[in-house]
Amino acid sequence: MCALFRAGAFDRESLAKQLATPEGIDRLESFGAKFSRLQDTLSDRLLPLFLRVAGELPGTAVENVNRAERLGIIRDTQEWLGARGLRNRLVHEYIDDLDALAASLDIARRFTTVLIEAAHAFRSYAEQRLGVPARRDPPT
Repeated sequence: MCALFRAGAFDRESLAKQLATPEGIDRLESFGAKFSRLQDTLSDRLLPLFLRVAGELPGTAVENVNRAERLGIIRDTQEWLGARGLRNRLVHEYIDDLDALAASLDIARRFTTVLIEAAHAFRSYAEQRLGVPARRDPPT
């Protein structure tokens, strides 16, 4: 888990303490950027490509997410679309209300697990149903 979340769930006081330092601000900005990139990569880049390879015709973002749910790649379309809105708030809006920011960060932390599970589901589906060879991790 990223350094931003090492202390656990946020509340107004813990978030204010984090944001009182340049390092804390950097952690927040870094998390927002990485969260955004992961979601963008999965939703906007990988998903349409994946659907084509799986024999599906990609459509709008909502249609693509619905298809991904039907294929078992994601659990819940509404959750996924809600996280998209959260991503936009974390990246494009400065949240002045520390309570709202803390709540958004806690949701984002939980949704990070959902994004990672989806990445694994893409891989598993490709290996099991599309004949993509299993990736072998390099020897250590």
